[in-house]
This record gives sequence, structure tokens and C-alpha cells, in this order.
Amino acid sequence: MARYRKMLFALCLSLLMVAVVVGYYFWHRHYIQPFLCQVSFIEHHSDETLYLWLNYTVDGDTGMLSINGRLKSDPTKTIDRKIFFQVERTDRIYHLKSVRNMKFPDDNVSDSWLEKYVPLFFIYSDESVYTRIKKQDNHNYLFIFGTLPTYVCHASKMES
Repeated sequence: MARYRKMLFALCLSLLMVAVVVGYYFWHRHYIQPFLCQVSFIEHHSDETLYLWLNYTVDGDTGMLSINGRLKSDPTKTIDRKIFFQVERTDRIYHLKSVRNMKFPDDNVSDSWLEKYVPLFFIYSDESVYTRIKKQDNHNYLFIFGTLPTYVCHASKMES
């Protein structure tokens, strides 16, 4: 009888360990590590060049992105927006859905013009974009839109 109790105990312990490992696996696939990072880059198009600065703050399933920029063809044109978004993650694929897009008074670039150069997520509320975000060994983040690496976002410390 004691032998059966030991076997039952070992079986229960094994099932508990399997449940913990499986639970951790699913949690890890969807958990979003909070991060804060900045990137500045130049985006070249056949008819325009944009100088952009992005500041991402991601905390759990929500985030905020500040986007600032100017145009090479007309330096008086300014981009100054803030995007609040929701985040869902499966493995390294992040689904970002804009909830509220704010355009500041000094932003004098029309939405219809900007549509030619950036995904709609950066312009309008209730738009989505999928991206891969890979944390690098130096704690920076590589953003990949489509199949090509787009930019490296330099990490900052999160405020407690």
C-alpha cells in the first residue's frame, strides 16, 4: 500500500511539474517585458526624405509612441504626434493597435500626405501594425517590419 502511495505522490508531483512548465511556456510566449527606447533615423523615398525621432514606452499590454520629424524638401514642415496603443504578443510578433492618435499644434503635415510614407497606425486611431521586436544582447531592441530590419531602438531605464 505504501508503494502505491509513493507512486501516486510521484505521479502527482510529475503532473504538477509538467503543469508549471507548460504554464510558464504559455506565459512567456505572451508576456510583454516593459521597455523604453528611442530611435532617430532617416527614411529615404524616391520623392522625399523624412528625418524621424521615435520614443517608445511599452508597459504590459499598453504603450505610447512619440513621433517627431521634419521633411528634407521643406524644413518648415514638422511632424509631432503621440500614439497610445494596445499590444498583443505571440512569440516575437507584436500586434500594435492604435487607440488614440494625438496631433500637436506644431504638426503641420497633412494626414493624407503622411499616408504615402508611413503605416496608417502612425496616423489614425484604430489601425494596426505587426512587427517583430527582438531584444539584443546590449539591451537595445531591433524592430522588423515585414522581413527587413527597420531600426534599432536604444533602450533607456524604466522609471519605477
